[in-house]
Amino acid sequence: MTSIRRTSVANRIFNRTALAFAALCLATGVAKAENPPKAVVTPGFSISVFADAPAGSSAPDSLAVLDDHVWVGYANGGAPDGSGGAQSQIVEYSLDGKVMRTFMVAGHNDGLKVNPYTRQIWAMQNEDANANLVTIDATTGQTTNYVFGKTLHGGGYDDIIFKDGQAFVSASNPTLDASGHNTGPAIVRALLLGNGTIEVSPALPGMPEASNIPFGTVAQLNLTDPDSMTLTPSGDVLLDDQGDGQLVLLRGPGANPRVEYLPLLGRVQIDDTVFATAPRGFLLVSDTQANRVYKISADVWEHDAAFSASTGVAATATTPKVPAYVGQLDLRSGALLPLVSNLLSPHGMAFVPTASNGQQ
Repeated sequence: MTSIRRTSVANRIFNRTALAFAALCLATGVAKAENPPKAVVTPGFSISVFADAPAGSSAPDSLAVLDDHVWVGYANGGAPDGSGGAQSQIVEYSLDGKVMRTFMVAGHNDGLKVNPYTRQIWAMQNEDANANLVTIDATTGQTTNYVFGKTLHGGGYDDIIFKDGQAFVSASNPTLDASGHNTGPAIVRALLLGNGTIEVSPALPGMPEASNIPFGTVAQLNLTDPDSMTLTPSGDVLLDDQGDGQLVLLRGPGANPRVEYLPLLGRVQIDDTVFATAPRGFLLVSDTQANRVYKISADVWEHDAAFSASTGVAATATTPKVPAYVGQLDLRSGALLPLVSNLLSPHGMAFVPTASNGQQ
């Protein structure tokens, strides 16, 4: 009963908050992509522009942070299967938003992560099909290209996490069977080989049995849209099953972790999720259609709080549409309460901790 009451209360809070933000957003008006709308910010937070897309770049998405440098992947409107000569740019910034270096990669960039074991930047291209990986040595700038063989799930590869000395990749855009089931893997282990290829092996099936976090019931999932991934502060794997409006958590160490899932209230679809790893710092979020990376600031962040980028909330018979927003995620109920709303299409996110005196 406690879980039911908690979820019901969270649902009412979510609906009231969404309605309030919708009213504010309608009052400010949503502008076209070439003239980004003014963000609506919850009291206690502020937003500023970290960086606009540099000349020749567009559609910022994934973000990565290494030391005091921010890396941004610009997909430049290329096709997500890499066709048509798609080319992306990986841009390295200083913490004050100044461009330091730019790297060209073949294909449509989506995943971008720092390998903590080698301190290389991993850039993943072509989430729909024909995936490739480019590693960047952050010190020398040397790039190395890797290609995948035939995929086990029929699609491409999207995001990356590193755990227990291994790399794991989300198996995106799976080919479903005649019944609409994902019979391939949702996550694979990836091993880079010296000949420029990548060996993969299944790490999570596309139809795992999992327990529902709010209620504890067990169900067999059908993960039709594996997307972004991250590690929680406790080291668990968090996978965004985007199109199905749910998150999947792999809890515990070893090859057979406990699998749980969290349906998002209102079937909200999200992209990246990040955690506030320190009380002082700021959030970065890429607004892809606005060609802009925003900086969200607060006096103090709740330690280990989760924040996600959402496509927004569709209109219902009783509530108006809520434009895309960044919200604080309740990992017990699945509620995503708006923090900054009236965005166009927030996708990539990163949290940058700072020292208490404001210096990096």
